[in-house]
Amino acid sequence: MAALVATASLAVPAGAAQHRLAIEPSSPGFLQGSQTSFHIPRVAHKTDDGGTSPGDVPPVVTGVGADLLVGPPVTSAMLLVQFAARSPLQTERLLGQIPIATTAANSLAALRANVLRIANAYMGAPTLEDKHSSNRSKLICALGTTESCKQRWAWCAIFASSMWRMAGVRAMPLTPPVAGIVAWAKAHHRWRDIGTTAYKNFTPAAGDIVAYGCNRKRDFCDHTGLVVRSDAKNVRTVEGNTSTPIPGRDGVATKLRPRHLWISGYVSLA
Repeated sequence: MAALVATASLAVPAGAAQHRLAIEPSSPGFLQGSQTSFHIPRVAHKTDDGGTSPGDVPPVVTGVGADLLVGPPVTSAMLLVQFAARSPLQTERLLGQIPIATTAANSLAALRANVLRIANAYMGAPTLEDKHSSNRSKLICALGTTESCKQRWAWCAIFASSMWRMAGVRAMPLTPPVAGIVAWAKAHHRWRDIGTTAYKNFTPAAGDIVAYGCNRKRDFCDHTGLVVRSDAKNVRTVEGNTSTPIPGRDGVATKLRPRHLWISGYVSLA
């Protein structure tokens, strides 16, 4: 599996891999983001599964794409141990300890529910940066790699990719730059660019990944997060490396983002 992650990471443009600082707090999207503390549902509600507003009927999709290499999700009990540990295990080591008896997500709805369940757990932990220490805390270091922790890379993309991997999407590489997620999505035909005619009005679903502030080539993006639900005007998200209700302490928090502002596209689980 380590070879898979390493191989996928090579697809990231060299320039994007040098991105270190969190841009999100100074972005126009941040100014529009909700600063309220919002509790994400532990499971995907039937109206969230298609990412639609009430009254809309999403297409029924029961199977999960084979290209996702879906495996057993991290259990809630394992997360409780992870949060209580003084030195939490890194994502890859945590995945290696999943009991064989744990079943994999066998439907798209189950996969979406797992993404929200795990993201909700990290928001409730809470996952916060150390005081006066940008991009650093034991729990944040556990999400990524030794290198990303040592270099204090901006970790919004590490959070999003970790949540997918923990939910069961083993094909998703752990990547510091958001462009790494976009590059992977393009290779797997899962990138929904709202700058194109085909996906101009694309409605994201629970568990999808949103990319903010990408350049025209889509090889650099400002920020990323996970979709909780959406309607015609806004997208409710949970994001890592974002502002929290505690002043000066970035962490995992929820945001309400206008769909017409700052969003460049989505990475779809469907």
